[in-house]
Amino acid sequence: MGVCFLNDDQTRKNKENDNKEISILEETKNDNQILNEQNQKNDFIKNRLSERTIFADIYKEYVITDNILGKGATGIVREGRDKEGKKVAIKSVWKSDIEKNECFKKEIDISLDVQHDSIVKCIDVYEDNTSLHFVLEEINGGDLFDHIIHSEGRKLKEPEAMNILLQILEGLHYLHDEKGIVHRDIKPENFLLYNDGIKVKIKLIDFGFATYCKNEETMNDLLGTPQYAAPEIFEQKPYTSKVDMWSLGVVLYNMVKGTQPFNSREIENIKDMVLHKKVNYDGFKNDKLKNLCEGLLERDPNNRFSSFQALKELKEIIGMNKDEETISQKFKPEMDKMILILYNVKSFKRELLNIYLEECSLETITIMFKEILSMNKTENSKYFDEISMNRFEIYMEAGKLIEFTQNFKYSPENLKKRLKNLCEQKVVKTMEKQIIKINEFFTSIIESIKILRKRRFEFEFKKLDKNNVGWITVQQMYNYFIDPMKRHNIKTKINPDDKIDFEKLYKIFLEYERIKNN
Repeated sequence: MGVCFLNDDQTRKNKENDNKEISILEETKNDNQILNEQNQKNDFIKNRLSERTIFADIYKEYVITDNILGKGATGIVREGRDKEGKKVAIKSVWKSDIEKNECFKKEIDISLDVQHDSIVKCIDVYEDNTSLHFVLEEINGGDLFDHIIHSEGRKLKEPEAMNILLQILEGLHYLHDEKGIVHRDIKPENFLLYNDGIKVKIKLIDFGFATYCKNEETMNDLLGTPQYAAPEIFEQKPYTSKVDMWSLGVVLYNMVKGTQPFNSREIENIKDMVLHKKVNYDGFKNDKLKNLCEGLLERDPNNRFSSFQALKELKEIIGMNKDEETISQKFKPEMDKMILILYNVKSFKRELLNIYLEECSLETITIMFKEILSMNKTENSKYFDEISMNRFEIYMEAGKLIEFTQNFKYSPENLKKRLKNLCEQKVVKTMEKQIIKINEFFTSIIESIKILRKRRFEFEFKKLDKNNVGWITVQQMYNYFIDPMKRHNIKTKINPDDKIDFEKLYKIFLEYERIKNN
């Protein structure tokens, strides 16, 4: 092997050439970095659903608790506070479903567009790479469904029903005629009540199914809740804003009669009743109000009352009674008492729900729910009375639910203690007689546990996604899992160049949890 010796000049020139090569490599590296940042920025822009949202981390502006206020058609609603300590309700949804994203775009526009006393106010909509957060005014009085079943005889007196109906119709008239918006999920659960110190007011919520439909445009989407769905939806015919009016007819019937006109466990049975059943209006004392309900539950949408016609009819009905010129004032003492009871019941139920949520695992709640469902099918269960034997829903007294939980062998000890303390603090003799819709109660807990677990993991993802582009590299993912990933040998089909978004990382995390717990 020969050896080559270099003089000082040659050595110096070679070093200069080496430095040039290093400089070129650094420039190339910088160019690639700029290109990557530009690509990340483009990904950032592509992932934004609406220019009307505030694209920022909502957790820097609001404190969001795990206290569940409710669950809508498209998301979970939690209690929050702004920097000044003012309470708000925050509805959060994930943007992972492309089909739902189109609905979310509409929901953003509609929520920000509508401004009416009978509609819940949307303060802002925040957006990040994984989620949307609707910041809403908090209404603490409970929903109309609870108000009906906790009223005397589980129905409302007609003057009170008319007071509520008037506000609903004013809101729907605004939506239909002024804004060209159809809600498509009108039902008692989507109306919240509160007392402003003068009278009981009501607000429409949840625009997850809403859409714009101006003038004579028609829609074809099969959306809504079966018991409140109009005939034309079951017949899969094009429909208009008149579907909201049919649903309102069912709500009015429910308020006055305390029962559902179309109710069954099977959707096919509901369809048959909606299309063919003769509705029984016995129980309506005011013939004019009965005629209004008939006009809303008219099967032919061309002959069905519009919001304008129904509002006009109702105002005439109210004006025909001299004593009912100021319904809210006449019934104010009774209404104040009702709303106070309603608020306490809703507060109690919410506290009850959050105790279960905090103390029970998903598995425990699922087993408990199945046990109650099986008990409901048997006769002479000590936890049920005649009210639980509804054909479509299962109801249970709050006290009996607590008693069942205390005797349930899978109940955590801390849950039993907290429920016992709740009973002692809340004068349970009053609260025991309040009815809980078991299906809705347990479904809320099950869904909430899943959503909250995912929400907590979202914080972990944001720590990894330092550039806020909505994805991380495979190497970042492996650095996060470190030994657990290797130890449990999670099998995932991942290429080294893949971009791991939040949904993909969460699936891997769930797989890791499953393997770890087995």
